[in-house]
Amino acid sequence: MDDLKIENIYVVGDVHGCFYTLQNLIARLPRGAELIFVGDLCDKGNFSKDVIDFVIEKGYACVKGNHEHLMDTYLEDAIFHNKHGPWSSDKRYGGMVTLESYQGDHTKILSHLEWIRTLPMYIQIDRYFITHGFALPFYEHRNNPVYYNDYLLNRYEDGMKIKNEEVINIFGHCVFDEVISEENFYGIDTGCSYGKKLTAIQLGTMQTYQETMDPRDSEYSIKELKLAHIDLPQDEHTISNLRMHIDALFTDFDLVSTEVAEYIVKRFGDVGKQEIENMLEKKQLFVKQAKKILGNH
Repeated sequence: MDDLKIENIYVVGDVHGCFYTLQNLIARLPRGAELIFVGDLCDKGNFSKDVIDFVIEKGYACVKGNHEHLMDTYLEDAIFHNKHGPWSSDKRYGGMVTLESYQGDHTKILSHLEWIRTLPMYIQIDRYFITHGFALPFYEHRNNPVYYNDYLLNRYEDGMKIKNEEVINIFGHCVFDEVISEENFYGIDTGCSYGKKLTAIQLGTMQTYQETMDPRDSEYSIKELKLAHIDLPQDEHTISNLRMHIDALFTDFDLVSTEVAEYIVKRFGDVGKQEIENMLEKKQLFVKQAKKILGNH
C-alpha cells in the first residue's frame, strides 16, 4: 500500500455510543477518508445501536473490543431469556444504556450480534498494528486464540518499555487525557463517553484530529469513593473497622477508587491484599483495579 493510500486511513478511538461526536469528527476529516475503529463502539454512551449501524452501513473496518465481547456474551440472554449478567445489570459496565438504545428492535440486535462475531482481533496495514487493548507485547502471538483476552483487555501502564521494531501498535481501551505515544505505539482512547474527546489518528503522518463530546451523547459517570471521603483512623485502627466504615459509605458510591485500595494494601500488607479480594467479591472494585494493585505488590 503506497504512502498516499496509507494517509487516507484514519484510526478512530473508542466511540462508546457517542454517535453525534463521531459525526462531528468525521465532518472534519477529508471526504472519502477510510476509517478503522479500535473497538468499543458500544456501551456507556446513548447511541450504541446508531454507532454500530453507521459503521456497518459505511463498510468501515473495526477490531473487536472488550465491550463488543460483553455485548455478544450477555445481550441475547438479557433480551430473550431475562437472564442478566454484569453487563446488563450493573450500570458501571454501560450495557444498560446499550439495551435502551435498541428499544425492542430484536431484528437489529440479532444482525448486530452476527456482525460483532465476525470482528477480527487485529488489523495490520503495512507497519501499523491496530488492536483494542495494548497488544504490542503479544504481537508474535497475534494468531493464537490463547491470547484472546490479552488483545481485548491488556492495558498500557506508564513507563512500560516494549521492544518491537516490526510494528507500530495503535490501540484504545486505556483512557488517557491526551494521546500517548512512543516510537512503537499510540494509545488513542481519550475518554469520549466520560465527557472528554474522541480522537482519530492519520496513518503515515500520525496527525491527530479530536472532537469534544457532544452533550447529547452521554451522561455516563461513575461516582468513586476516594480517600478524601473516608475518616481515616489513627494507628490503632484495624482492617475490620476500616471495612465496616467503607461498607457504610459505599451505599452512596459506585466504585472504590484505586487510591483507597492502594492505601489498604500499603497499610495492611498481606491482610490488605485479602481485603482487595473481598472488595472484588462485593463488586466494590473492578477486576482491572485489583489486578493492577495486586500486581504492583
